[in-house]
Amino acid sequence: MRKKSRSQITRAKFLTIPFSQISLNRFLLPARLLNGRKRALAVAFTLIFIILGLIILPRALFSEVILPGDEFYPGWKKSDRLITFTRADLYNYIDGGAELFLEFGFEKLYVQRYRLGESELSLEIYEMESPESALGVYLVKCGKETPVEGLEARNSGEESQFTIVRERYFIHINNFEGGRELLPVMRALAAETLKNLPTDRAISLLDYLPRENLIRNSERLIRGPYALQPIFTFGEGDILQLEGKVFGVVGSYRDEAGGIFTRIIIPYPDEQRARKAMEHLQQNFDPYHKIIESSPSGFIFIDYQQKYGLVKLKGQVMEILINLDRKPENILEARRLPLTVQDHPGRRK
Repeated sequence: MRKKSRSQITRAKFLTIPFSQISLNRFLLPARLLNGRKRALAVAFTLIFIILGLIILPRALFSEVILPGDEFYPGWKKSDRLITFTRADLYNYIDGGAELFLEFGFEKLYVQRYRLGESELSLEIYEMESPESALGVYLVKCGKETPVEGLEARNSGEESQFTIVRERYFIHINNFEGGRELLPVMRALAAETLKNLPTDRAISLLDYLPRENLIRNSERLIRGPYALQPIFTFGEGDILQLEGKVFGVVGSYRDEAGGIFTRIIIPYPDEQRARKAMEHLQQNFDPYHKIIESSPSGFIFIDYQQKYGLVKLKGQVMEILINLDRKPENILEARRLPLTVQDHPGRRK
């Protein structure tokens, strides 16, 4: 095993010292050798350095995650040490699925196993960048939601796995045996985990989706090509110019004839970014689709399955409709566009 350097040991010790016990004398030693104005300047610069250091320290150092201990349920105890993964090594735990988590803003993963006799459960807590990031992963992973009663968080569960989202945390509880007899233990583990996490805050992003005729459980979030891929192929790479920063919302709807189409709504930071994204989409459109009509405000296309699609720009919001059974009359056809960012209820002061 490689030995830690003296600087690494010192840094580790510093990070474990309670802030209330940190003496400024340790950091102001050079200033004690100075007098008057020079000493005052040294003190000021030292304090600024300390404050900036605390601000820029990785957020993981201030994690709010406290994992359940032994006896969260009678007889159950930790069966292994806590394992953590960061952005750099998430691939070592999730083989082939890490890209989605990273795209949505993954920060840290905590894995803890618990055992009683031959029965074992594992707890996975994915710490994400924001509540929107955690919800994005949850909506992809939860499938058809079947909530577990008694859990104070959005969730979906069965005897083999619970999938939960709370604030900026995405959680899996895995039952390797899959037997229903462990459901009370899984529920207790979930409840104890949630007890130590911050409460949810409202996410207004989904409010962009019109509620009329929206099919239940069809909502999704996108933030790049990996989340977009199972929905529709518009082209290669980051075709919608989301850059792992801009969120889009997706929902499926029933039309007047009973057919199903999909609506994608992306509120970009400003009109310039939205127009640039639409132009990039049009110029790099998948050759399997054919653009049949275009204007400065959007374009109409027909896809490889002979279904129609519409891309429409309004201010800084781009709306895309896919899987339409009939051709829109024109790009400005009266389909309800989302609210602008200024008028969006989640942005009102």
